Amino acid sequence: MWEKRSKGMLAFVMLTAGLVYVQMTLFVVQFIFHVHMPANLFNVCIEFLRFIGFPVRINVMLFLLLTSLLLSLAVWLREGIASFRWRKLLHRCLDPDLSQAIGEEHGLGPQALTVIDHPDQVAMTVGLLRPRIVLSTGLICELSESELAAVMAHEKYHLSERHPLKIFLLTLVGTTFWYIPIYRWLIGKYKMLIELMADRQAVRATGSVADLGSALLVMLKRGTSATLVPSSAPFADNAINLRLKLLVDPHFKPPLRPPLIPCIVSLIAFVFVVFGIG
Repeated sequence: MWEKRSKGMLAFVMLTAGLVYVQMTLFVVQFIFHVHMPANLFNVCIEFLRFIGFPVRINVMLFLLLTSLLLSLAVWLREGIASFRWRKLLHRCLDPDLSQAIGEEHGLGPQALTVIDHPDQVAMTVGLLRPRIVLSTGLICELSESELAAVMAHEKYHLSERHPLKIFLLTLVGTTFWYIPIYRWLIGKYKMLIELMADRQAVRATGSVADLGSALLVMLKRGTSATLVPSSAPFADNAINLRLKLLVDPHFKPPLRPPLIPCIVSLIAFVFVVFGIG
């Protein structure tokens, strides 16, 4: 059930955001080159607002376009800077012997696992196109072998599903289209669901709830790393209390009902921007 919901959320966000991107592109082409675009529904939106007496001007639509463009560029820039700094940290702190030893133990090659010599508690999957699991010696020293196996099984699920790329795309959409608030709710729930599914995979792989729960408590007690890549899938950076509750009570159902007001606001914004009315 969680798999279907998470895939549905991802498909909904990407499809609707794609429609908005297409309409914005058509509007920009029309505005710059003065070419009439009969399929551009931004025009329908503007004409309808004027018809009902709303004093909308072309400047309002340009404001939405400009802020969307600037915010989109800001997300790409932030990701690029963070990724550059992260690669420097990996190169400087790489522990090749421990990386090879743990990789061989868990069936991962050198391109899929990196262990860094760092005191922070680091366990995450990073990388948009070539994802890899990153662990720190500070975390490894705190965990037992069975707890480390649970953490590895959790992160291997993120690795196989390429979650860092999906998180980046969702973050890009949520930041760019700030005027569609339901995106932020969907993104938060998507991150929660993929953590729950990764936890479930870890329990299946280790056959124990206790190891995963104790590893989460270690991360919660010691604190997570401050050196996080924006588009990453950290082991203990999202919905920890909910995850612990589900480990104790597997029948507990996480809250997934969308809030009413963001839904209404988002529907109005989406219809105005993409479909128009009339």
